[in-house]
Amino acid sequence: MSSVITISKTGESKIEVKKSVFIGMSFHIDSPEQAAAFLAEERKKYPDARHLCYAWVLGGDSARQKSSDDGEPQGTAGQPLLELLTSNGFTDTLVCVTRYFGGTLLGKGGLKRAYTDSGRLALNNGEPVKLVPAVRWNESCSYPFFEVLSRKAANSGWSIENPVYGQDVTFDITVPEQMEQEFTRFCLDQSGGTFVPSDPESLLTPGEKVSLS
Repeated sequence: MSSVITISKTGESKIEVKKSVFIGMSFHIDSPEQAAAFLAEERKKYPDARHLCYAWVLGGDSARQKSSDDGEPQGTAGQPLLELLTSNGFTDTLVCVTRYFGGTLLGKGGLKRAYTDSGRLALNNGEPVKLVPAVRWNESCSYPFFEVLSRKAANSGWSIENPVYGQDVTFDITVPEQMEQEFTRFCLDQSGGTFVPSDPESLLTPGEKVSLS
């Protein structure tokens, strides 16, 4: 299976080609509505710009995607931006480029290069990360065992989140899928069989950073 990646923060870029200015932005998105909202904000920021071209991809194997040349010659803007996303395995990501025309025609090849370069820089500045399969539990345990588990998690790449301290500690813990058996075995061994993780959910979580070529 090829790598799946997304951006970990909003990315920006700005390049100039023959006096035309290309302002790139990349966003993590969860829905088409969120993509539309980001694009509306970009239009408000640059109301006098001639073009706002974009592409986005949502979902995994049955990915939804959309792109727009916004008045540029067909295939010179939206499609190259979409190819940036799909060829690199992006999901849940929007990349858009606002163009201020500088008075010199760039030709189809020049436009495609400019939009591609601007989009790539915006995506790289969004700090792309690989998404890795993981499992997450919502559990409760005693304070002493929570301390043991927290020490182990800090050294194992396990992520403990949302602790709630009451009579026991309730928390979420996320573990890379490949370490699920190790996690379960650790819990059974260290608790003497009294703590048995159950009913995990599968998800994708951010892993190592990547850089686009």
